[in-house]
Amino acid sequence: MIEVMGIGARSITVSTVGVVPGMLRLAEEPWQVNLAVSLHAADDELRSRLVPLNDRYPLGEVIAAAATYTARKGRRVSIEWTLIGGTNDSDDQARKLAGIARRLGAHINVIALNPTPLTPDRPPDDETVAHFLAVLAAEGANATLRDTRGRDIDAACGQLRVHAAGVDTPVDVRPPV
Repeated sequence: MIEVMGIGARSITVSTVGVVPGMLRLAEEPWQVNLAVSLHAADDELRSRLVPLNDRYPLGEVIAAAATYTARKGRRVSIEWTLIGGTNDSDDQARKLAGIARRLGAHINVIALNPTPLTPDRPPDDETVAHFLAVLAAEGANATLRDTRGRDIDAACGQLRVHAAGVDTPVDVRPPV
């Protein structure tokens, strides 16, 4: 299929929040595509709050599937981490995330949350972002701070949906803790 499109498989990244059967199926395919796993939390309690699919595929299963992918493909997995102020930006989360990344030999892409009216959550301040990255580095994790793109034209993650829905006030769509 990829050959038909004329795109090199290594230029394609499949991103998932942790649909374990799909990750394992991808590990069996012949394509040398990249795999990015959006964790956003390094323990099941917080991850279930942020990523409800975690109740179906807990963190341990997602990590095991990512390890299977790496072992079968010989390709490094990326961990995606949206940094949310006061939620997943603590030293504890950074240390746990670093441990996961080290075990997987994964690279972490950190991106500060793009604020939208769909949630009251906000990105952490620059000092907190820098500290989070410093903790990751001190713990031996390989991480990159990614820039939020499109914010200046209301086209960053979540903003197009906001405009389509006509939402202009914050709404918390997560279940209560």
